[in-house]
Parts: sequence; C-alpha cells; structure tokens
Amino acid sequence: MSHQDLIKALLQDGRRQCEQIIEKAKADAEETVKNAERELEQLKKEELKKIESDIKIKSVETLNRAKVNSEGKVLKAKYEIIENIFQGAAKRFSEIKDSKEHPTVFEKLCKEILGDIKGDTKIIIDKEDAKLFKKLFPDINVKIEPFQGNSRISGIELVTQNGSVIIKNTLISRLEKIKPELMLELNKLLFGTGR
Repeated sequence: MSHQDLIKALLQDGRRQCEQIIEKAKADAEETVKNAERELEQLKKEELKKIESDIKIKSVETLNRAKVNSEGKVLKAKYEIIENIFQGAAKRFSEIKDSKEHPTVFEKLCKEILGDIKGDTKIIIDKEDAKLFKKLFPDINVKIEPFQGNSRISGIELVTQNGSVIIKNTLISRLEKIKPELMLELNKLLFGTGR
C-alpha cells in the first residue's frame, strides 16, 4: 500500500468515524429534544391540571360567596318585611290610646301586675293615664312617674325605688316578649320556611 493509499484509507476511515459521531450526536440531540418535548408536555398537563383545579376552587368560592351574599340579602329583606309588620302593630297599639277600649285595656294591664307591689315601689305610666289610674285604683297609694320619651305607651311598669327590679306590662313590652315566636310564625306564614 502506497503512502497515498494509506492516506486515502485513513481519510475514509476518519470520514466514516466522523459521520458515525455526527449521526450519534444527531440521534442523541433528537432524543434530548424529544425528551425535553415530553417533559414540557408533561409540565403543561400538570400546570393545566393545577390551573383547572385553581379555577374550580375559585369558582366554588365565588359561587359560595355569591350564595351567602344572596341569602343574606333575602334574609335582610324578610327581616325588614317582618319588622315593618311589628312597627305597624306598635303603631296600632299607640292608637288604642285614642279608642274607647283604652280604659279597659289599661285596667287589665294594671291589674295583672299590681299584686306584685312590694315595699317602696313606684309605677311608671303615660302621664295622660295618671288620672285614670287614680280613678280605677283609688286605694293604691304609690309614687307615679311618667314614661320617658314616647308618651303613647299603653300599660304600666313597676319599679323598685332603687331601680333594681322592673316589671313591665305594656302593649309594647308584651309585643317584644312574643316577638321571637311571632317572627317564626310570620316567616312560615309569609315565606313558607322557618328561616
């Protein structure tokens, strides 16, 4: 083999090895790219699942807040309706003062608690009812004071001199006493529920 042939054979062998190295490098590069694409696709899927999960959670939270807000508004509206009914009842109770039934109603309210007078007790009544009280109960000698504020209250309050015991028997106090029970009944009657 001549020197030329040897160089030619070495060049061919070098080219073949070079081609093999390049082919292997290309194959490795393609495999690396495919692996990177698979990893990227997997990351996309995981991120999409996470985003979908976050969206679902936020959607549920938003819907729940909206439901609570909506229920709150409905409950507030129901409460206002029922409260208006009670205000109407209180107004009608104040109108009893101008009716023929007032002396009878006042007498019944007084009789229900006058037996509870013990020791130094004062009574609080509407200043307009002081004469009526003295006429209806001439034998009862107690200090009489007028209601503070709204003078259209029909009824009586007994108060110990030191103010430690107060017994109220007015139309308004009776309404307030039964208000929780009436609210439930009105709610059922008006809205068909106990809420």
